[in-house]
Amino acid sequence: DCLTMMRSIVFLALFALASATVSYQGYEVWRLEATREQHADVRQVVEEHHLDVWAGGRDWVHVLVSPEQKTVITEKLAQLSVHSTVYIDNVQALVDRSDEEQKNNRAGFDFEQYNSWEDIEAYLTGLPEVDSRTSIVSLGKTVEGRDLWQLRISVAEGKQPVWIDCGIHAREWISPATCLWGINYLLNGYGSDQAATDLLDANDIYMLVVNNPDGYAFSHTEQRFWRKNRMLYDGNQCTGIDLNRNFDEHFGGTGSSSNSCDETYKGPSAASELETQAVQAGIRDIADRANSLYSIHSYSQLWMYPYGWTCSLPPNYDQLDAISKTGVEALTSVHGTDYEYGTICSTIYPAASTTIDYSYTVGIVNSFTIELRDTGAYGFLLPADQIKPSGEETWAGMIAAILATPST
Repeated sequence: DCLTMMRSIVFLALFALASATVSYQGYEVWRLEATREQHADVRQVVEEHHLDVWAGGRDWVHVLVSPEQKTVITEKLAQLSVHSTVYIDNVQALVDRSDEEQKNNRAGFDFEQYNSWEDIEAYLTGLPEVDSRTSIVSLGKTVEGRDLWQLRISVAEGKQPVWIDCGIHAREWISPATCLWGINYLLNGYGSDQAATDLLDANDIYMLVVNNPDGYAFSHTEQRFWRKNRMLYDGNQCTGIDLNRNFDEHFGGTGSSSNSCDETYKGPSAASELETQAVQAGIRDIADRANSLYSIHSYSQLWMYPYGWTCSLPPNYDQLDAISKTGVEALTSVHGTDYEYGTICSTIYPAASTTIDYSYTVGIVNSFTIELRDTGAYGFLLPADQIKPSGEETWAGMIAAILATPST
């Protein structure tokens, strides 16, 4: 009958939805130890087998390895004399734990949980209605029609803006969470908390909480480790562009890929993506008066500055290094979390066409990228109980750094 048929349709729809969620059963995260001389060989293995690089440093890299890849990757690494260790031996178990956390967070928006895109959007767009110090601007729309909401916090006119963007890589959930925590901290702390008050007395905050909302939503509903946006070009085998390789600054350089199936796929041309175009326009709009720019990522516990496209040092290297030192010392003083600092190229690896190389070139000469917690025990699956300590230390570090930055 009709009722039975409707039940069958609903069941099949739910089954299809559940089946769409990617399983990571049998997947592991490996740490590869590589000398400078071995970097090119390791990069070749990564590219040849389309390994998903989770993080990297001067002499190591974390990669996600599927059950089908384990034997061949082990053999390749042995041939190259590259040492590897299993860093996370059961990725799906961590995904399951994360999913359970999310199910327990169905009550709505919470600063100490990983919120859905819909809940984040509702919070951001509703905030100016209840707090006159805030305003909301859409910098543009994504290919799926989501707004790139930028929240602006200002207690008085004429302050220097500080640009903060979060969540350019979809799977890095701790980034938007830490930025949202900061909004709450600043608004509640102004007038009572010294650091929050000092920051807002000196600066306006321009915060793009989710730089990649299509990807962020997709990572919540379909594929937890999705990194890129959701654009698919005719002729491309795979969906998505790495927005942090799409900026109009040394586009197509080292550290980006021309293969649409790679996680670092740069896209067909510089600033081809709607998100990139909107962000570039927003950055240019404040470049002549901005104090600084911070692009928030995870993971690895790093505080970095230009350049990414080359290991040559920028002209104001001494200033960038001193500001970073101030920020890292303030950050570490909160919970004892160790961070390294330096240029992108020397601290992790060459990466062209990034946010901060672009912002630096158009005039925001105090531009930084922060890679948040942790160093790999959980990676992108950082438990929600670490949002608060991450927020506390990150904002302590950023505020100290911003207040130590010379006015332009």
